[in-house]
Amino acid sequence: MPLVNRSFAVREVGLLAILLSFCIILAGLSLVSVEGQEVHKKLIVRAVFQTPVSEPWDGAIHQAILSVAEEYRMKGIEVDYQFVDRKQDPKEFELALRDAAKVADIVFLDAFLKEDIARRVAKDFPNVAFAAGSEYSPTPPNFAVFDNWLHQPAFLAGIIAGKITKTNMIGIVAAMPINEVNRIVNAFIHGAKVANPGVEAKVVYLLGNIPPGESPWYHPATAKRLAKTLIDSGVDVIFAERVGAEEAAREAYAEGEEVWVVGNMADQYERAPEVTVTSLVWDMRPTVRVVFERVLSGSFTADNLGTYSWMSFNGSYLAPFHHFGEPNPPLNREILALVDEWEEKIRSGMTWVPIIELPPEQVWPELQQAGAAPQQPIQIFEIVAYVLAVVAVIEALIIVMIARRVRRIKK
Repeated sequence: MPLVNRSFAVREVGLLAILLSFCIILAGLSLVSVEGQEVHKKLIVRAVFQTPVSEPWDGAIHQAILSVAEEYRMKGIEVDYQFVDRKQDPKEFELALRDAAKVADIVFLDAFLKEDIARRVAKDFPNVAFAAGSEYSPTPPNFAVFDNWLHQPAFLAGIIAGKITKTNMIGIVAAMPINEVNRIVNAFIHGAKVANPGVEAKVVYLLGNIPPGESPWYHPATAKRLAKTLIDSGVDVIFAERVGAEEAAREAYAEGEEVWVVGNMADQYERAPEVTVTSLVWDMRPTVRVVFERVLSGSFTADNLGTYSWMSFNGSYLAPFHHFGEPNPPLNREILALVDEWEEKIRSGMTWVPIIELPPEQVWPELQQAGAAPQQPIQIFEIVAYVLAVVAVIEALIIVMIARRVRRIKK
C-alpha cells in the first residue's frame, strides 16, 4: 500500500472541510428559504368600505376577495380576511384604515371622495400593500389603484337599449358625474346611438337629490323616485347605474307598461327578473389575484391595476340574459347575434370603445339642451334687472338736474 504524502493529505482534509462548511451554509440558506416560504404561506387581508357590502360596488370587491381567498386556501395558503363597511364618516374611515393597516399585509378600500385620507394613511404604513378603488393615479411606494372599467360591456348594453326601445328614449339613473360614472354612462349612450341613431338620452343623478349627509352611492329610495320621473317622461329603457331604479321599472311593468332595465356591477336579475334584461358585471377576481400574487412574491408596487377590469382579462362582461336569451321579448335572435358580433370585436381588439370621461351633458346634444333650458330664464332676468337698474340711474340723474334748475329759477 503506497504511502500518502502528508502535505497532500493535509490539503485534502482542508478542502473537505471547506466543502463541508459550504454545504452547511447552503443548508442554512435553504432553511431560511423554507422558513421564508412558510412566512408567505399566510396572507392577512383587510378591507374598508364606505357603503354596505350589499351595495354592488363594494360588494363586487368583497365577493372577489372571498372567492380568491378560497382559491388560495385550496393551494395551501391561508388567507385571513376581514372587512368593515359603512365607514362614510371621514373620521371613522381613517380610524378603520389605520386599524386595518396595523395588522394587514394588504388593505383593499374604496377611496372615492376620501382620497386625501386614504393616501395619508398609506404613506404612514409603507410596508403595507394598499389597493384602492380610485379615479386618480397610484402613489409610490405602496398605493395601487383600480376602478370598475365597465365601458366595454356598457357599450354592448347600449346596443341592446338602442334596439329594444320603442319610444326612442333611454334613461340613466347615476350617482354623480365623475370620471368612473361618466365613462360607462357615455359608453351606454354611445352604444345605443350606434344601434339606433334616433335615440335620445336622459340622465339623472342621486347627488343633489338625496337628504343632506347621506351617500350618493347607495340610496335605493331616491334611485327609484328618479327612475319614476324618467318613466313618466317617456323613457322605456333604463340603465340602473345605481340600485333602486329597477323597482320603478318593475312597478310600471306590473301596471302593463313595458319598461326594461340594465343593471350594474353585478347580475341584478334576481332583484327584478320581469324587467332586468342584463347587467354590467364587474369581476374583481383578476385584480385581486394580481394583488395577492405580487404581495406573496414581494413584487407589489404602486401600479394602476385598472386594465384587469377590462373584458380582455374577464374583469367585466355582460351578465347572462336568463329567460330573455331563449330568446324572449324584448330580445330576439337578431339582437343577440348583433351583441355577439360586437363582443367578439371588442375581445379580439378589432374595435375600440371610446373612453369619454366628460360629463354626459357636455357630450350629447339633447343633454346639452336640457341643461341649458333652465338657465335661459335666469339670463333674461339678469338682463331685465340690468336694464331696469340703468333706467333707475338715468331717472335719478334727471331728477337731480331738474331739482338744480328749479333752485336756480327760484334764486
